[in-house]
Amino acid sequence: MPNLVMVMPYKAYLGKARAEGFRITAIWDPAEATRLFGADAPAYLKEVESLAESLWLVDFTDRAAYAEAIRAAVRDTGAGHVWHVGSEESMQLAHEVADELGAAVNSPRSVFLLNDKLAMRTLLRDKGISTVRFATADRWQDIEPLLAGFTLPVVVKPAALSASRGTRLLTDPAELPAWGDELAALAYSGPLLVEEYLRGPEFSVETMTVRGEHHVIGVTRKLLGPLPHFVERGHLFGEPETAETRAVAALAVELLDAVGYQCGPAHTEVILTAGGPRIVESQARLGGDKIPDIIGHARGFDVKRAMFAALAGRTSLPEPGGSVGHIAYFSFPTGVLRSVTGLEKARALDYVDTLSFPFVPGDVLPETVSSKTRHGFVILTGSEDAEQAQARADHVRSLIEVEVR
Repeated sequence: MPNLVMVMPYKAYLGKARAEGFRITAIWDPAEATRLFGADAPAYLKEVESLAESLWLVDFTDRAAYAEAIRAAVRDTGAGHVWHVGSEESMQLAHEVADELGAAVNSPRSVFLLNDKLAMRTLLRDKGISTVRFATADRWQDIEPLLAGFTLPVVVKPAALSASRGTRLLTDPAELPAWGDELAALAYSGPLLVEEYLRGPEFSVETMTVRGEHHVIGVTRKLLGPLPHFVERGHLFGEPETAETRAVAALAVELLDAVGYQCGPAHTEVILTAGGPRIVESQARLGGDKIPDIIGHARGFDVKRAMFAALAGRTSLPEPGGSVGHIAYFSFPTGVLRSVTGLEKARALDYVDTLSFPFVPGDVLPETVSSKTRHGFVILTGSEDAEQAQARADHVRSLIEVEVR
């Protein structure tokens, strides 16, 4: 079994990797684990350690220590590859060190072009692909003069944050200071983007690349919550194949060709405007928001295992047909939670696979401004079409009563 050094492998990945013939040496940052899993982080890392060949812990923000941990892990294990398919914020350095060691799965350039919103937008402009008007600034205070080149509203976003953090629809320059406060709360000081506001239904394209050939696993419809924040209130996997969804998928493949992506998953977001599909952004990883789980329910296809098959040079794809997979997110009034009822009644429905409401009385239900501040979710199974899936999600929501103060 070949050795693979994997940065930030979620515990669900480790058994899948072994099933496809890999031994995993895991590298994690305890602080990153705490950000993702809260108080459960130590137990989570213990499970990772028990499932991997070994676990290395390092501070990802200490670039020298992080790079040396990767080098040492490769030296100790003789690993043929280093792979990072977790959070984008710590991904680039891992691919750079992997390239230095001759153990890269993808070139650092291709990963950068996919993950960095400004780099991707510049590449698409230069190649004449999915052209979207945009401008850049180093500080939010420099944004207002750029607005003369756009018709309001516009989308403003950080170039290098994930999970919709800091992304908002700007309808008036007077909103800029509030956006600046939001960026400060996120401790973000990198490049900023202003983009024309694209109108139309939004999709994501889930792909798996094997030896440079890009395979479309499927198209996911995104259901957006209220503006000005672009936070999804749900995803539906199993869009019927139409001329429009074929065009959306083809555009994602064109992007992957343009960046020279060679292996593994990608998640590309596309808006179908009146003028045709336009790329919003992409990531060199599986889709978040439990999209792999709803793919499994809809198609019986293990996309997490397929990642490791791709690394071994094997192509695996879902069979056509199946049901619609749906994850729906909750959004309740904000405030201190006093009581919640209806959770068990909702969980008892035969089409509910998973229902999460991670709050107890006394907790604060925050305003939903990013995917990290939503109020839980339900994953539904067995829906015949998108309309039935959404009706079922609405019924689940109607059963849950939350009282806050």
